[in-house]
Amino acid sequence: DALGSNIELDPSTLEPFATNPLDAVAVRSAADLARSGCYCVAVTGDVFTHLFKQNSEHSDICKRILMRGAVYARMSPEQKADLIERLQEIGYIACFCGDGANDCAALKTADVGISLSEAEASVAAPFTSHTKDIRCVVELLKEGRCSIATSFGCFKFMALYSMIQFTSCCLLYVYNVNLSDGQYLFIDLFTILPIAVCMDRSKPYTRLVPRRPSASLTSKKVLTSLLGNVVLVIAFQVAVFFIVEAQPWYQKPRPDDPSDPDSVPNKCDLSTALFLFSLFQYLFAGIVFNIGPPYRQSAFRNYTYLAVVALLVAFDLWMLLAPVNGFYSLFSIEHTKVGWRFWILGMAVANFVACYVGERFIFPRIAIPLAKTLRLVRWGLLSTYSRLRGSDTNVLYSPFKSAADIEHGGNLYQVEDNWETAGLWSRLGYRRGRKEYKILLEKMAGGSSWH
Repeated sequence: DALGSNIELDPSTLEPFATNPLDAVAVRSAADLARSGCYCVAVTGDVFTHLFKQNSEHSDICKRILMRGAVYARMSPEQKADLIERLQEIGYIACFCGDGANDCAALKTADVGISLSEAEASVAAPFTSHTKDIRCVVELLKEGRCSIATSFGCFKFMALYSMIQFTSCCLLYVYNVNLSDGQYLFIDLFTILPIAVCMDRSKPYTRLVPRRPSASLTSKKVLTSLLGNVVLVIAFQVAVFFIVEAQPWYQKPRPDDPSDPDSVPNKCDLSTALFLFSLFQYLFAGIVFNIGPPYRQSAFRNYTYLAVVALLVAFDLWMLLAPVNGFYSLFSIEHTKVGWRFWILGMAVANFVACYVGERFIFPRIAIPLAKTLRLVRWGLLSTYSRLRGSDTNVLYSPFKSAADIEHGGNLYQVEDNWETAGLWSRLGYRRGRKEYKILLEKMAGGSSWH
C-alpha cells in the first residue's frame, strides 16, 4: 500500500511511473510493472463517460483504457451497452453476463450474452445459465469450441467421403463399370451414416487452452488438411487401380453384348478391389478427422463411436479375409486370391498411417508456409501482368491495396511500424483486416504477456 502511493499511471500511455524519481524502490517496481504488464484499471461509469467525451474516440488513451480495464463499476444500462460497443470497435469479441432488466441492452449488444437468471434478462440473452455466477462462461467456451471443432471435423469427413467415392467411380468408368446398388447402399447407409452420427457425441475437453480453433472453413489449416488427405486417398486408389491391372490373374472388364459398350457387368476384379479398399478409406477418414484434445475429449471416451468403429472394422476384415458366398453375391464381389486380399489390407493400413501422420504432424505445420507460397505466386502473377501493361513494377508486396483499404469496417487497422523494412517472407504472413487491439498490444509494454 505504501509503495502504491508512490506509483501512478501516465495519463497518455497508462504505463506505471514513480512519482518520486529519487525513490529507487518505486522506480524499480514501476519498471517491473511496465515490463510485465501485470496491472489493470478500474473505472466508474461517470469517469468512463467523461473520458470518452473529453478525448477523441480514436485516441490511444481511450483504447488503452478499454484494453487495461478490469473493473467497470456503477454503470448505467446505456453505459454498459456503450462499453460493449467500444470493445467491439477495436476488434474484441465481447461477452456479457447479466441477471436483471438493467442488463438487457448490454446483453443484446454483446457478441455472447449470458443471462444468470430466468427473469427479464433471459429474454434478451441468447444463453441462460443455471449457474448463478460467471463460471458458466468457461463452460460456454468449452462447448462452443467443441461444437466448432466437431462441425469442421464432420465437414471434412463428408467432403473426403465424397472424394473417395468420386475417385472410385471415375476409375471404374474407364471400363464403363460402376459400383453395384448393394455396394452403394452399404457405403452410405451402414458405413458413412453411423460414423457421422457418432462423431458428434464427444464431449468438450476438460480445460481451456489459449489457442482458439479455426473459425473459417476456408482457413489455411482446414483447407490444407482437407486437400492433403484428398491427395493421399486419390493417390492410393490410383495405385490400387494400376496394381490390380498388373496382376497375372486380372481379367479386363468386357461387355456382355459386343454391340453395346454399356453392357459391362459391375461384378469384376477391378470393382471388387476398389470397393474393398475404399471401405477402409471411409472408416479411416472418420478416425483421422475425429478431433480430440485440445477442444474435445479423446475419441476413446466416446464409447458409442468406439463401438461403431470396432464393429465396422471387424465386418470389413471379415468381408475381406473370410469371403462368404452370400455376401459376395449381395455386393457383387469377385473371389480373389488370399495373398491379394492381404495386399489390399496392407495398402489400407499404409493409407491410414499416411493420413494420420499428415493430419497430426505434417499438414498443420505446412499450412502457413503453403499459404505464403500461394500468396507469393499470386503476387508474381500480378507483377507480371502489371509489367506487361507497362505499370510500375517496383512495388513491394502488401496485402493492403491502398491507404484507404487499411480502414475496414469503420476501424483504423494500423500497419506495423516495421512494415517498410520487413522482408518479403514476413510481409507474406501479414493479413488484411487485423484486429486493432492486436496491433495496439504489440506497442504496449508488456501488453501481450498481460493479455
